[in-house]
Amino acid sequence: MTLPERSPEGLNAPKITVRHRKALYGLNQAPRLWHDDTKAFLLSVGFTQSLADRNLYLRSDGIQILLYVDDISMAYLEAAAKAAIEVKAKLSEKYEITNLGMQIVRHRDPPR
Repeated sequence: MTLPERSPEGLNAPKITVRHRKALYGLNQAPRLWHDDTKAFLLSVGFTQSLADRNLYLRSDGIQILLYVDDISMAYLEAAAKAAIEVKAKLSEKYEITNLGMQIVRHRDPPR
């Protein structure tokens, strides 16, 4: 890190403070800032934060997103698959994501 050009005294000058405008990975405040940024994004695309769990975000079309540390899990009904694809596309525009998808199909017939 270097100081801006307007401070010619350099790092050894007294009373110089440098403020990071972005959290650095591994610092104590990084998870909180990640959550705040993700929360703002999810609210902007139509999700509401659950009152039961602050890491759970719900949307009226049946999409649910759960945040855990730096992971995002999404669950949705088959009827909301098209909307979920759009949400994934918006997430990938804002964040670098990896899709490690898993599909669960529930059969209403009892096992034989």
